[in-house]
Amino acid sequence: MFDWNDVQVYLAIARGGSLAAAARTLKVNHSTVFRRLNAFEEALGVRLFERLPNGYALTPEGDSIRAEAEAVEGNVIALGRKIAGRDFALRGDIRVTAPHGLATGFLAQYLPDFIARYPGIRIEIAASDSDFDLNRREADVALRATTQPPEHLVGRQVAALCWWVYASPAYLERMGRPTGMQDLRKHRVIGADAAFQRLPVFAWLARNLPDDAIIARAGDLETMAALAGEAVGLALLPSDQHTPRLQRLFAVEPAFSGQLWLLTHPDLRQVARIRTFMEFLAERLRGDPRLAAGVASS
Repeated sequence: MFDWNDVQVYLAIARGGSLAAAARTLKVNHSTVFRRLNAFEEALGVRLFERLPNGYALTPEGDSIRAEAEAVEGNVIALGRKIAGRDFALRGDIRVTAPHGLATGFLAQYLPDFIARYPGIRIEIAASDSDFDLNRREADVALRATTQPPEHLVGRQVAALCWWVYASPAYLERMGRPTGMQDLRKHRVIGADAAFQRLPVFAWLARNLPDDAIIARAGDLETMAALAGEAVGLALLPSDQHTPRLQRLFAVEPAFSGQLWLLTHPDLRQVARIRTFMEFLAERLRGDPRLAAGVASS
């Protein structure tokens, strides 16, 4: 016989392509994964993976059971969500995922107050620009910058994200203060690399600013903000990237607006600790002046 842990190990190896990747996903050691796989293969009487020099690949027999294994996984996770949905106690763990800037610049500042109010609830923050799968309980709550939240999730829009031109005080002292978007041509601007120009605001910047005005390029917002903080140049950033090191100068025109959504799975929305955490977080985000589409910083 085999148990659910064996199925988890099989799926983790199939998805990760190696014992090491599966161990990282499951947060166990390499030897546990190896032992579980051997036990699963012995119980089934078939070899599920080819052991190759560069990793593990499914055999035809291994591939033939993947759909059934994923169906079992889906049922187990759904059962867990439904059981969790009946949890009315303000205690337990909540795993929340958010982009790095929101995790470090906002969540980290809000949590001391939440923990003081609800000492029985423990928050785990998964800071990542990748979308965690809430269906598979990779996270319980997601804070996402998007204009199209997934239809299978529930939640609320907690802020509108506007794009601004930012600069450090040191840059402004050395290079002067731009007066508007047309003035950017006379300044040093931090642009986006080719991949990051998928965002409309950076595609627009590439079309409308001469190449010699671009002093540096980056492929993520945190690096752009860091470069601007070191007075390398001006940065175009959404309002959630606001930091004390930078001054907000003026709004980007034409306007490129976004939305900040707080989301969870429908099965979890009535869990007391998750509902309480989402209400707390929504209140803080909606009241945070750094996210408001107000006047520029002086």
